[in-house]
Amino acid sequence: MDALSEVLRLARFAAGVTLDATARSPWCVSVSANAAMGRAHIILEGECALKSSAGGEVALKSGELAYLPRGEAHLIGDPLGAEARPLTALVRSPVAGEMPPVAIGGQGRATRWISLWTSCERHLADPLLAALPPIVKVDLSNASALYWLTDALGLTLSASAAPPIGAAAERARLAELVVIEALSRYVYWLPPGGTGWLAALNDRYVGRALALVHGRPAEPWTVEKLGRQVGLSRSALADHFSHVMGEPIFAYLTRWRLLLAAEFLLSTRRPIAAIAREAGYESAGAFSSAFKRVFGKPPSIWRGRSRRG
Repeated sequence: MDALSEVLRLARFAAGVTLDATARSPWCVSVSANAAMGRAHIILEGECALKSSAGGEVALKSGELAYLPRGEAHLIGDPLGAEARPLTALVRSPVAGEMPPVAIGGQGRATRWISLWTSCERHLADPLLAALPPIVKVDLSNASALYWLTDALGLTLSASAAPPIGAAAERARLAELVVIEALSRYVYWLPPGGTGWLAALNDRYVGRALALVHGRPAEPWTVEKLGRQVGLSRSALADHFSHVMGEPIFAYLTRWRLLLAAEFLLSTRRPIAAIAREAGYESAGAFSSAFKRVFGKPPSIWRGRSRRG
């Protein structure tokens, strides 16, 4: 399994549809900041602009998606200077499984857009979230998942029809597929020769090493063993990994194992000593010290979060 898929799986990535809207200029919608929730907007017809409080403004046209992975406050509209209405005031609860479309704005040119939400265990998604820019803009033209989602939203309930079975769950799964497709395209279209986690996914050797480390983190890896798996010598892999990622292999592996340990502490009742061994530490004391450096609190206090919840 590739590293991106493994991070999304372990971080329990989820998505759903917030709004299906047709807007006529002038119109503008404000979206409040929410650090626990990412936001994506897909333009199905027409065009508009988006501006983030984190900096940056992008123009969007039909077939394009803008994704704000860290949930900063932002505006979307045509033009952005129009009086803004809050997104929360436009959201309607699904009726019998059907997502009711919303119409806003004036009498000018029309834009149809879909607003999505995303969520994940953010400490486990840190490699991805830290590497993404504030606004990820992607052309989703010819993406099958987008066609499927549009078709699902186009289904209407007649007066004599039974509620569509599984419609809400279908929209949620399709929304996940759309965002994952957007992330995959964004990574694929990155210019060659770059550095960092996203660029590493496209690298022949580092991408393979990351897939192995993410897929089998508890294995007793050595640089030589990883090198044999990816087709490089020990020294060549060590040098190339450090150049692309900006850190040695085992610094990255250690941090990933600690992120997994943090998740095991929250989601299981396994003894801390057992979790420490899987993270590569011979003693619970050494594990506790390393864990506290990364998460600011010892494992026992971190585990208390789930019990309080």
